[in-house]
Amino acid sequence: MSKVRPTDGHFVSARIVDLGFHEVAGLSDPTYARIKAVNDYMLKDRNLAELRKQGAWNKMRRLGDAVIIDMGYPLRNSSDVPVGYMEGVYVISPTFFSRAYKSAIFTALTVAGIVLLTTIILYPSINSLLSRVSGLSTNLLHANMDILSVLGSAVAKRDSDTDIHNYRVTIYAVRLAEELGLSENEIRSLIKGALLHDVGKIGIRDSILLKPSRLTPEELKEMNEHVRHGMDIVSGSVWLSDATQVVGNHHEKFDGSGYLEKRSNGDIPKVARIFAIADVFDALSSKRPYKDAMGYEETMRNLIGSKGSHFDPDILDVFIKIAPVLYETYANRDDDKPRDDLKQINDRYFGPGVVGDISLAR
Repeated sequence: MSKVRPTDGHFVSARIVDLGFHEVAGLSDPTYARIKAVNDYMLKDRNLAELRKQGAWNKMRRLGDAVIIDMGYPLRNSSDVPVGYMEGVYVISPTFFSRAYKSAIFTALTVAGIVLLTTIILYPSINSLLSRVSGLSTNLLHANMDILSVLGSAVAKRDSDTDIHNYRVTIYAVRLAEELGLSENEIRSLIKGALLHDVGKIGIRDSILLKPSRLTPEELKEMNEHVRHGMDIVSGSVWLSDATQVVGNHHEKFDGSGYLEKRSNGDIPKVARIFAIADVFDALSSKRPYKDAMGYEETMRNLIGSKGSHFDPDILDVFIKIAPVLYETYANRDDDKPRDDLKQINDRYFGPGVVGDISLAR
């Protein structure tokens, strides 16, 4: 027995999508002759930025010789933060128009009632599903950040027998970025890059990486390749691709004398110029196997002495204002405070309240 369709029309597609309009769950009517055209329209022919700006939409348009209604509604989590959309395509039957002139008001109320009833019936289930999806996204994001911290710490321990440098330098870089007014997305990129800035040292031989004496020119050239190794590692991940700004440029210098690309001035990403100051500040003010920690005055003399050569002068001027508090709070500190404070920073920029604003695929 053939399937009988409603005379006024029927839904041929219904989906739940995230904020990037990636499908989370969906149903479509494979028996509808133009279902491919409907799917192509939803995936390719709509202005997603405009729909996202509208929040809710209800648009009628012609698709070939068919008339469809494209409708969508925002879905929010328990904190009233948008987490996705419920959307569908309703195909109006050709016979509807022949009766529409005689019963326009009645038909409009009927369609509105159907949509409203469907929304009322399905919304609790859909909202519950979206809440679970949002929770899974949050858990995945936290897992990604844990992996970043573990990987960065493993590399740091191999290099200097301690992972605390990664925590301190990331805190310094974030504090400076906040003082400079960087956007939250820029700071997220900075955090990823700071945690993984030396990940390329995985590819450096122990005989060079752990050599206690000065490196030969040939050995130094090989050591410098850790930047290229790091770029290869992070660029292989879509989510980590923005970390390349720091990983690939943290040894560039403002005057163009750094490596690998010898970039200068504004050609160096701002997050890398910020990180370079934080990295050297921590290196100078920390005890290492081959040196003692410098005091605050000596540390700052070295930084200021490289103003305009190694460091961006404008960014360094801002850092000078916050350096005393950073030195007093974190310099050469190897207890739980840097770890705890960085965890709070990660929660602020990658926590549940911001999951709806960022994509895990970044």
